[in-house]
Amino acid sequence: MLPRLRVAADVALLVDTGADTTTIHWSDRQLLQTHDGRPLAADAVFPERVQASGIAGARVQYGSEDAVLLFRTEQGTRLVAELRVHIELGPPVGDVPSLLGRDILSEVRLDFNMRANDLVLEWEA
Repeated sequence: MLPRLRVAADVALLVDTGADTTTIHWSDRQLLQTHDGRPLAADAVFPERVQASGIAGARVQYGSEDAVLLFRTEQGTRLVAELRVHIELGPPVGDVPSLLGRDILSEVRLDFNMRANDLVLEWEA
């Protein structure tokens, strides 16, 4: 959820231990919408902008925005964190998945069993 912009979306996040911050890329940005189904305005204003290297070193422009992350768990939906995320402003560099970065990963225990295709993130209660 992006509370200031009053939009939310279900976004699949790729766990990326090399990413500094959680990032919403272009294809997932297109999913963001208000509670009544209106999409995030293409000209949405982000008070803070940053640039980062993307695929093959391409420079990508992002808006920085306060977000609330909720995860579906075996116990139901759970609020995990309020943090600043980067939102790709476009034009898109490619079809890149959104990333769950070290801003969250450094706060959890991460267990990955590749053979079982099982990833578990555990937060301290």
